[in-house]
Formats: sequence, structure tokens, C-alpha cells
Amino acid sequence: MEGESARCDKRKAVSVSPGRENNENLSKSITAMGTDHKRRCTGGNGKDDLVAPAATSSPMADADMVNDGENTPSSQNSDDEVEDMDEDEYLEDMMDDSEDDLHDHGDYFDKEGDRGPPESEVEEQEYSLGESVAGQVTIKLYLQEDDDEFEMWMRTIHVRCSYDGKEIGRGFGRYVKRGWIRSNFWRDMGKPCQELSTVAFETFDRYGRLKQEFIDHIVRKGTGCWASELDRGSLFIIEYMHIERPFRRKGVGKILATSLIHKARAEGRHPAFTLVNPGWLTHDIRKDTEGKSNREQRDIRIRAREAAVSFYRSLGFRRIGASYCFGLATDPNHKAHKILSVDDFDPAKEQAEEDDPEVGDNEETNFEGFFADPGKHSKSLKLLQDRLPLHHATITLPDSECVKLYKEFNKPGNSGEDWAKVDRYRKNILHVAACELKVKSVQWLLENVDGHQVLSSARNVEGYTPLEALKSHLELKRTIYERGMMTICVSDVFPGFPAEAIGCLAALHGNGMGTGIQFLRFKFGCTCGECIDGFLSPRMKFALLCQAEIGHDMLSDDVVNEDGDTWCQLQEDMIIHVALDIQRNFITNKSLRQGFGNIFLHAAIALRANTSPTIVNILDAWRDSNEWPPVTKSFYQQGGSPASALRIIFEHARDQDEWAGDGTHMNDFEEDITDLPQCRNDHEFGFVALACGVPHL
Repeated sequence: MEGESARCDKRKAVSVSPGRENNENLSKSITAMGTDHKRRCTGGNGKDDLVAPAATSSPMADADMVNDGENTPSSQNSDDEVEDMDEDEYLEDMMDDSEDDLHDHGDYFDKEGDRGPPESEVEEQEYSLGESVAGQVTIKLYLQEDDDEFEMWMRTIHVRCSYDGKEIGRGFGRYVKRGWIRSNFWRDMGKPCQELSTVAFETFDRYGRLKQEFIDHIVRKGTGCWASELDRGSLFIIEYMHIERPFRRKGVGKILATSLIHKARAEGRHPAFTLVNPGWLTHDIRKDTEGKSNREQRDIRIRAREAAVSFYRSLGFRRIGASYCFGLATDPNHKAHKILSVDDFDPAKEQAEEDDPEVGDNEETNFEGFFADPGKHSKSLKLLQDRLPLHHATITLPDSECVKLYKEFNKPGNSGEDWAKVDRYRKNILHVAACELKVKSVQWLLENVDGHQVLSSARNVEGYTPLEALKSHLELKRTIYERGMMTICVSDVFPGFPAEAIGCLAALHGNGMGTGIQFLRFKFGCTCGECIDGFLSPRMKFALLCQAEIGHDMLSDDVVNEDGDTWCQLQEDMIIHVALDIQRNFITNKSLRQGFGNIFLHAAIALRANTSPTIVNILDAWRDSNEWPPVTKSFYQQGGSPASALRIIFEHARDQDEWAGDGTHMNDFEEDITDLPQCRNDHEFGFVALACGVPHL
């Protein structure tokens, strides 16, 4: 058909993510219901090591197609049941899937005599250890196949060292093609093993980018040598290393580690960075800690970790910000290579007390929330009450009771120094009150005992002021849900922070309780100060506006130039969420097609007016347009809904996003985008869609 090729090219270039070229290959996102389907790689932006698969259509797509245009009580109830799903039930579904993953993907690498799947790329080398060991050791390097679920983005590389026919050391690491899993980085990295999950959640955000605090926070950035270059490229993560004790400090560890790194860079693999968390590699000290006191156990763990840290620093690894992960850049000119081992950053450590019920190393993973011992918790509170009664009261008493106690304590004769006392994590009373979300306590402390900002400017052991500690605490609550060893990303169902958190944020910012638009920006975590309704950032608004305008142009052009049957074929991806009976009527009803296309225009009008593209605002834009002939009214009278178009706008914006999708939006509009301020909400499509009335994107 004349002109059809040009229109198809236009659609591919500016409107439709490559992930939509073949609907049969689309899988449904885990974000909504925890389902887990593999997705294929479909196209790229040329900026990453490999192509990031575009985010896919919602798991609710089928339901929306049926319910979108049916105003019957039964269809309305169905939607309400989904949108009003109890949060605990939602998280329980997610946890069930994660528990299955945890059991299904157990580590088969450490079992003696179990070589697992077939080996490939096998090579053997011999090394001399000099005078420390007579003869030579043999190093065997090889790859093993991973589960089908991981084979597209991960390869496991093994090394084994033998001497005189006996194995004396072994290790393995994971080569991760980050570009393949970027849109669901946390979820996918959490499946193979706990170690990968730790790296993902500790060091990176949900899209595999280095956490911002490790780049620009005055303390948390560490040496300051790591920045956005760590956002791109494949990764090699050393996960396991073990040397038999008689062969330690003889050079075997260095041979194993360097051999793994070189193997990771062979056969067309190009890891931009090698990462390690030395704390993983101290598991064999458990026997050393048996029968020891808490303080002795802690000292043993610290010494073992420090030895592991020292070993990796000797290989050129440097700490990434203030995290527990260390990185080695493949680029020989990277800033980290210029930092001497003795100049590398080490975070401050908490002050241990001899009689603590459980003294732990703050660099080790803590599973207290799930496996907590109530007896130890009770004893900890009793010790806190004896040492720091104000801290204890702030944790245990209601907010109003805390203020009464503060007033009583602040009477003449009491030492003013007590207000500045800190616990072993260097948290003063304002740190505690803020993270306990006690608004009245925070306000009273700021107004009465924070002279010269003694409390509000003090930093805890992590380097956070009370305000920064609160923001960090809220960021964790916004993004992840932890249960024991399992961590799940919940960013897309973020409902906003509670009123108590908003009050504390406003007080610490010096804004009283926060009102109006400022209240909403605190509520939804805006960092640019310009989010519409508190959640729609300038960059997100621009992305949605582009899709709304492009969608309207294409739909309208084809209504004029094509017959109904051809229009439906060309717009198959655009009408996917429209009820099936309306889709059939599109073939013969031109005004119905025009009405659907006009919804995209009304969404654009709402956005241009600096309002969020909610269902209500889109309907208001339609009513204010005084449209004639009333083609959109005809679409609505047939049972259509603005949600069927709004969901497409969000899906296409997400699928073309620089981080959540294939990057075409940034390629096409880079200059316009970079002129806009950055915000924490720029790439949170699921959360913003939910706020606009489109759940489970």
C-alpha cells in the first residue's frame, strides 16, 4: 500500500519501542504481581555494553482490554479488587515467588565432587610459588552453564588450584551483562544467589546505576573516585574464594583472583569493572568463633575481613564510596588506579560495648528484622535505658510522652551535655527521633536544644546528619521490602511517605509542617522542587508529553489516510488496551477511531497546562475543548475509557526511557532533556502511573 512503509518507519522510530514489534514475544512484567517471565533483547541505544530489553506490557493488560470499556457493575468491581489489593497480600505473593527462587537456585559450586553442568572454555596453567612451595601448582579455569533463566545475561567462571594431585584452592565469579537486565536489575540480580543480590542492592539503584550518595555525598562518596562511569558496562563479580590454610600467604590467592579476572576478560567478554565484597570471603572462620565471647567473635570477624580487604587492595581494588563493595576498573586510566592502598577510604565503625548482648560488625549483613531474638532485643533496650535514657525514651514512648519527658529533663540543674550524647552508632537523640518519625519530638528538639545546630549538623557513624539519616531511611522504605535474606523492589507501588515522615522532613528542612505543594513534594520524594502534584517531574512530564503528541499525530493521520481495517492493523499496538468489542467497531466506525485518537490530544493538553495526566484531568480537557463533532463522546458512550490511551502513553514512555527502556527518547531529545532539572522521580514510571490512575504498569 502506498505510503505504508514510510508510516511504519515513522512508528518504529518515534513511537513504538522495538519490544513491541512482535506482540507474541512480549512477556508480562513482574512489577505488578510477581510473575517471572524471561524477556528477549530487542534493540539498543549504543551506550551500553549490551542492549537493554525494553520494559513490557502490564500483567493487567488482558483485564484492561475487557474492562476498559465496560461500565457494568461486575467489570467495575473487578478493577476495584485489583487496585485495592491489600499490601500485605501483594507482598506475600512477591515473597512466595522469591522464596521459590531462593530454593530453586541453590549454590552447587561448593559441593565436593560435584562438578555440576558441563564445562567449557577449559584451560590449565602451571605456576611456581617460589621457595614457599616446592614444585608447581596447576590452575584450571573453565565456565559452566547456568540455569536457562540466566544464560542470556550471566556466565559463571570457575578456577581451581591443585598441588600434588590435591585441590588446595578454588573460587568462582559471575560475568553479568548488565545491559540485558537493566530495566529489572534488582529483581534479576537477586535470583541466582544472595551475593549478587547484596551487590545490586548495596551499591546500585534499581536500574543498575551507582547510588547517588556514593558520588556526591560529603562522606558517603569516600575517595570520590567513582562516578557515573560505573553506571554502564558489564560487570564481573568475584563471589567465592577459598584457600586451604596450609597454603595461605604463599601467593595462591593472588594467582586464583588474577586468573579469574583475566578469564572474565577473554573470549569476547568485556567487563568494565570487577567487583567484590570481601566480607563474603571470610565464611571459614566459623570454627574459630565457636565458644568465644561476643567481643572475641567480633574481633575475629573484623580481623578476617580486614585481611580480605587488604588482599584485594593489594590487587588494585578500591572501595566504592562508603559501601562494602570494592571495584577494579578495566580502564587503566581510571581515577581509582591512582589511589594508593593506604589512602583508600574506610568507613567509621561503631563503638562496641563489652556487655552488649550481640556485638556485630557493621560491615556484615544483619538479618535482625526476620530472625531477631526477643531476649536480645529486650536486653539491648535495658542497656540503652541505663546508658542513654533519652535515647531509650525516644524509641519506646509515644511522641507526646517524649516531649513531656524532654521538658522535665530540660529543667535548670540538668547537664546540657546529655542532649548531645550519642550511642555506639554516633546517633544523637535527634537522629533517633527523626528515624522514629516522631514529629513533635523533632520539633521540640530543634526549637529548644539545637543551639548552634549541635544536634542537626552532627553525623552518625554512616556520615549522615539527622535529616540525611531520615532521607536514607525513607528511601529504603520506598524502594525495598526485606524479609530475612530476601529483598524485593516495591518502588512501583510507592504510596507516598506517611504524614509523620513528612512532618519530620519539613521540620528538619526548617519549613514547619509543610503545606500545599511543598507537602506533596515531601510526600512523594521530589528532589527537584518542581514536581507537579508532588510526583510528576519536569523530565517525566516531557517524556509523557512527547508520547501523547506523537500518538495523537499518528492516530489522526492514519484515520484520514487509511480505511478502518488497515488502521486497526497499523495501530494494533496502540489499541491493545481498548475493549475487544470497541476494537471490532473501529473497523467500521471512523468517528470512534477519531475519538480514541483525541484522548492522546487531551492528555497532551493536560500536560501542557502543568497538570498531571490523571483520568479526571484528561476528561476535564475533553469537556473544555467543546469538541465538534463529538467523536470522543461517542468513544466514551461506547464504553471506552481514557485509561486505555493513558496506559499506552506511560508504556511507550517507559519503553523508550534511557534506563527503564531502550534509550530512544534520550537519543531523539537529548538537548531538550538535559535542559530540564533532574529529579528522584524522573524514571519512576510505575509509581507515577499509579498516582495518575493507571495501576500495575
